[in-house]
Amino acid sequence: MRRSAVIVLFWGSLWGLMEATLGYLLHFAAVAIPGLPGFLMFPFAFALMHRAVKEAGVPSAAFYASIVAASVKLTDFLVPGHDPIRVSNPALAILMEGLAVYAVMAYRDRKREGLVPVHAFGMGVLWRAMFSAYLWAISLFGLPAALVTSGPWPLLRFIFLESFVNAVIMGGYLAMDKKLGIRGRTASTVPALAVGLLAAALAANYLL
Repeated sequence: MRRSAVIVLFWGSLWGLMEATLGYLLHFAAVAIPGLPGFLMFPFAFALMHRAVKEAGVPSAAFYASIVAASVKLTDFLVPGHDPIRVSNPALAILMEGLAVYAVMAYRDRKREGLVPVHAFGMGVLWRAMFSAYLWAISLFGLPAALVTSGPWPLLRFIFLESFVNAVIMGGYLAMDKKLGIRGRTASTVPALAVGLLAAALAANYLL
């Protein structure tokens, strides 16, 4: 396997594993702390995409990693009893996160700018706006889309407040990454580890 493909598989699989485990736990915790998944999951996903981009050397690695993570999520279709829209919607959100991060990082590369919190805020607003537009479209066909049909506050909170909290967390991550740096070669370049991580993500997604 090409080095860049191994890196994408590694970080995308780790993202899929995170969605299946940490995401599962945070949605339970959200009963006591509403909004917790929205505040934390995208910053974690961004950190993994950021590592993939830095190690692979191309902004498109962010989107390719999202394809891996979304594919892990889509394996829920193989489990009887799952509501299709509860599988497709999270997978689509993952792809939109990857597309937004790719778009902003590619723009930053063309401008030869470093990432700052305002870029992180833009990523959050971009993917959430795309996802909200999708929800509005499916609501026209009577499919469940409470986020866009329950009044303006839930939608504004989703797009702007959650993106702001994400940007604060992501800004802290970027500052730490700038201070500590990142090694050129890590475990993410080992094909066996990447494949093993994918298997772990698929198993966790199936079991949880």
